[in-house]
Amino acid sequence: MRRFRDYSAIVFAGIMCIGTWQAALAIGQHFDWSDSNHRLFDITGSFGNPGQLGGFLAISIITTICTWSRFEKCRYAACFFIPAAIQGYALVLSDSRAGWLAAISGALAWWILKRRKTKLNKNLLILLFITLIIVIGGLYKYKPQSANGRLLVWRVTADMIADKPILGHGIGGFNKNYMYYQADYFTEHPESSYSQYADNIAYPYNEFLHILVDQGIIGLVLMFGLLVAVLKTPAKNDEYKAAIIGYAVFAQFSYPSYVPGLLVLFPMLIASIRSKPSVVNIPRCIHWGSVVFSIILFAYVGLEYSFRKECRETIPQLFAANPSKEAHARQFAEDHYHRLLGYPRMADVYGQYVYAEGDPKRAKDVLNDLVRIVPTSELFCDLGDLYKAEKDWNRALACYRTAYAMIPRRLTPVYKLFETYRDSGDTISAREQALKALSVPVRTEGTRTLRIKAEMKRYLAATN
Repeated sequence: MRRFRDYSAIVFAGIMCIGTWQAALAIGQHFDWSDSNHRLFDITGSFGNPGQLGGFLAISIITTICTWSRFEKCRYAACFFIPAAIQGYALVLSDSRAGWLAAISGALAWWILKRRKTKLNKNLLILLFITLIIVIGGLYKYKPQSANGRLLVWRVTADMIADKPILGHGIGGFNKNYMYYQADYFTEHPESSYSQYADNIAYPYNEFLHILVDQGIIGLVLMFGLLVAVLKTPAKNDEYKAAIIGYAVFAQFSYPSYVPGLLVLFPMLIASIRSKPSVVNIPRCIHWGSVVFSIILFAYVGLEYSFRKECRETIPQLFAANPSKEAHARQFAEDHYHRLLGYPRMADVYGQYVYAEGDPKRAKDVLNDLVRIVPTSELFCDLGDLYKAEKDWNRALACYRTAYAMIPRRLTPVYKLFETYRDSGDTISAREQALKALSVPVRTEGTRTLRIKAEMKRYLAATN
């Protein structure tokens, strides 16, 4: 029986098929044939938001090009235009600049790698490089606010790296520490123009900076060593390296390590590079030990994925109108509380539920746990409310000040500082906070904002 050895072609064809399915799903969402997975975005595919979809489609388009190149002399090669066109249209609909840039960079890399054995025109390469720079500039101008928000994240991340450059802050160090560093940054730079782009940040929007923060220079050197080794190794299918290059470009502007569907692509793309075969003698004990370890690791990852999926399906039911679903979700969260803390976003939802339930002791315990793993401005406001209810003014003020420092353009922390000073009898400080709150530029003035400002104006008039 003839064995089919080109497994890399099977992997790339599989990614192409999944990408086409994702693209079809996104197009269906665009025409309201199906619902998206995000309340603010109409197009997400099966992912959580359009950015994640755009990254997968970019890699899928590159793998489609690579697969086509293996059959370009076949009379059915033109059929590959159909999935490429569907994926390209969906990529445009995703509005993902990182995805666009990854697709363009990967396509250019494929063209260069495919024709590396022939003489390339240096002027053409220079023109392509200039074109890429112009494209990057155009993408910045396309959504300047979003781009400036990333610049703020990278600026604050640089401070984190400077504090622990060699070993980093440890796994999960970015999530545990970033918002505190952002608070320190705005405390030191109160007039910074970046304050208008500040928000609660969950991702570094650059995987290489993420590695630097969590694992330091040592981790980054190891990662670069892996990439260089893969890209420099002579391979029978050099053009397949274009997918890795596209992935690396996407990783510089997004967060694929936080998305299982994108994270799994990285080892798959590396494993698809067919280097020259070599004979290595491995002792039988090591061979079977590796097999057993792989099986255990696979089982562990499967169990964790199953638990994470159950969390995503169950925890949001804490706020369901159905009492039985709410009770089931609450019991699930209480039974798996310590495991739940390993998934900060789900734990945050549980923290909001406990706070709303009105059990101060339990709420304080949960919120104090959460601010150590996923600190946000809202969490500190909620924790401050609990201390204020106990008239522990100093702790309440400390929480509100931290919440304000994290996101200076938020009106809520300033208003809560005003309330605390007013209720504690500190009229002078209350007036200062009221004046500060009235000067805070608000993006959207809703009913609540107008009510808060009216209340503080009345207080200023009464204490004048």
